[in-house]
Amino acid sequence: MLIIGIYIILFLFMIYTRNRQHYVIFKALNSLAFVGIAIYSAISTNKMDFLNILLPGLIGCMLGDIILATKFKNHFLYGLIVFLMANLCFLISFYRLQSLRIEELILPAFAMIILMSLAYLAHMDYGQLEKPVMIYCFIIAWVMSKSIMLYLLFQTNMFLIIMIGFILYFLSDFILLFYKFYECPYKNILGFLNLLTYYTGLFLIAYSLIL
Repeated sequence: MLIIGIYIILFLFMIYTRNRQHYVIFKALNSLAFVGIAIYSAISTNKMDFLNILLPGLIGCMLGDIILATKFKNHFLYGLIVFLMANLCFLISFYRLQSLRIEELILPAFAMIILMSLAYLAHMDYGQLEKPVMIYCFIIAWVMSKSIMLYLLFQTNMFLIIMIGFILYFLSDFILLFYKFYECPYKNILGFLNLLTYYTGLFLIAYSLIL
């Protein structure tokens, strides 16, 4: 409970400092927290093998978070690339547990269809990031799909929480799509929902190792 409480406090500080000078600091602390939680959980339960599977991707997400919180030129593209690498780390590591199944490509294909359909909305504009967004969408949906496959294979509480975490992670990026590329008056709400689903998802992925 203490871990959850500290994580919530850090999250609230991050929300409070949005659009302020210290936002990058608290975003980095939140990201460092889920990496620390994964390490602590794995050591506590002697699940170092599973930590090796999740840790590279979690560290990549942490670095991507920090880049996205900055305001330098092309920060979103660079953050997208780092997150893509993080998701590839998750995906490659998951194949240590289960080989490729054709059915796990159904969700990524469906996600691509949705993404291309959204491009026809009047106020949706991917701009020059259309191709990187398409590639990223396929990979993150693939990671989510693989987490579902792993839960169906092992059916343990740990893999259930990992699956829920990756579903929330995917949902956060779907929300980010509208926050970044869709013109609407609800940017603040979308931004909050993006952070809430993302950090809850990453927390669950990290905390799953304690189960």
